[in-house]
Amino acid sequence: MAIRVSPLDLLLDTENPRFVILQSREQADIRKYLVTYEDVCQLATDINTYGSLLPGERIVVLQEGDRYVVVEGNRRTCSLQMLLNRELIPDGFAHRIPHTSASILTNCSNIEVDILPDRNSALELMTKRHIDGVKQWKPLAKKQFFAANYKNGQGQSVHDLSRITGVREGDIKEDIRDYKFFYSVYEKYCAAHPDFNKEIVVLKTDPFWRIFKAKFEFPVGTKVSPREFLGISFDDTFNTISSLPVDLFDRITQLVFEKAIVEETVTTRHVLTDVEGIHSLLQAVVDAEYNAAEDDPDMPPPQDENGTEEPPAGEGGGHPHGDTPPPANHGNDNPAGNNTANTTGGPRPGGPSPRSFFETICWNGKLDPANQQHQGLLYAINELYGLSNTNCGRHKAYESFPIASGMVLRTVYEQALRLRLMQVGLWGAYCQTLRNSSFPTLKSMEDFINIEANKATVFPNRDMVLFYDRVIAATHRDFLNANIHYPGNINVTAASLEAIAAGGMFALIQGIINMIN
Repeated sequence: MAIRVSPLDLLLDTENPRFVILQSREQADIRKYLVTYEDVCQLATDINTYGSLLPGERIVVLQEGDRYVVVEGNRRTCSLQMLLNRELIPDGFAHRIPHTSASILTNCSNIEVDILPDRNSALELMTKRHIDGVKQWKPLAKKQFFAANYKNGQGQSVHDLSRITGVREGDIKEDIRDYKFFYSVYEKYCAAHPDFNKEIVVLKTDPFWRIFKAKFEFPVGTKVSPREFLGISFDDTFNTISSLPVDLFDRITQLVFEKAIVEETVTTRHVLTDVEGIHSLLQAVVDAEYNAAEDDPDMPPPQDENGTEEPPAGEGGGHPHGDTPPPANHGNDNPAGNNTANTTGGPRPGGPSPRSFFETICWNGKLDPANQQHQGLLYAINELYGLSNTNCGRHKAYESFPIASGMVLRTVYEQALRLRLMQVGLWGAYCQTLRNSSFPTLKSMEDFINIEANKATVFPNRDMVLFYDRVIAATHRDFLNANIHYPGNINVTAASLEAIAAGGMFALIQGIINMIN
């Protein structure tokens, strides 16, 4: 059915999926959106030059009461309205809309439009034209289209949308999930950064979705999907949820948004581990999942590689929980530089998260000051713990004294490897590889452990092998050695020490301590 009507009597469609981002959807707001983001000024110029709508470019409407709402052709309608009444041109755009030609006044004061019977017919038309038709929408608009018409389960069902549009249900669900996830992160970022005022329509969103779909390696050598690693699932209305602590998940998604959308330093060629500043948060995910597993009484007891249950914590295995952990010393009256070992073992495990350096390292019930083999690591780890937690003015000690902290960290690493070789009975074999006059060095220990048979003995747990391999691959030893021999050249900073801790060193040292029996 067709009727003739003035374009000035037509209503732009407030339910069009492209307009759902607008806080206000008055007719003037929609026109402002269209001239700003949808290139309507150029379209108005083209229509004015031609003298009418192009052949085949008819406007399609729905009748709602005594008014006609445009469901296909909002850009064309907006162009004609501004040409026929220049008072409708949004502020700041009058110079971009040409003076109306006589042909427009003759040919377009009343135009023939087609009337559709219902919204379902309108959805089907929009799909054929904009999703797989002659003027395809961008990925964001397509996802927005399905999310807007689904309306949190109160609008069309996924089954109905699939039937109407011909798009597979699985693809529709993914589009809805993608859009709702992105929009929730976008809203949180805008709330936290009032100076960020970009409309969602202008953002390059593909890199954001890519980051949360492409597999990445963490730790090195293990590929995992972001959905699995971050514990992502979806509720009944396709909202994204995570099994991680809410604050941690929000920090990750906000960081990805900032790097991918705001700074645009992340592209579709990148994966999650390529995001600058993400590694400490990924390590916090590992820590959170580890602690959650230990706190869950329904989880099966951990097993060694032969399938034998490991003894409970506090009895020679597992994470070193103490029955009554004594308070840790955080004051400046007991500086980290003393030689009095903190035999209480530092903080209660599962402390503040995410950690920055070694403030949550724990040796409760593991390192025995009466055991001579333990003393080297015990004294060094106590100082590293103190440097991580002692305040020096507004900063932690390791931030104020990064060179000294790097030296202590190197000592802790060497003493941890030394103790592990002793624990598995390989210290004597290692010493035999040294020349008579040679003194044990960190490099020679690493070289000895890197022998395949030795590595399997030193680190029978696969995760420990991965942590160790990450430390080796990152050449942390070379950096820590240079800190001792060439501190003026490498300029160690607190950030570089934090990167070493997050890059596998913390997990390796804590794991070695945990294996003490």
